[in-house]
Amino acid sequence: MNKSKAIDRTFLQYGVRKEDMELIEQTCQTNDIDAEWFKEYILKAYNDERNNQNFVEERKRTRILKTALKNMPK
Repeated sequence: MNKSKAIDRTFLQYGVRKEDMELIEQTCQTNDIDAEWFKEYILKAYNDERNNQNFVEERKRTRILKTALKNMPK
């Protein structure tokens, strides 16, 4: 049996499966955090960096988080 899988755009964009993204969004909502901000400034930035190097060093993870916090909506 040949089953073709649909492309999971959430995974391609953020490196996170769609089901996991739903949990992240729910957790953001519960904690009054803008999920779109979280996805754009943390998940996408981390995924982009990981795709470039296969591993993200602690220094780069810290930079991603600091940049995200500077852009956090108030």
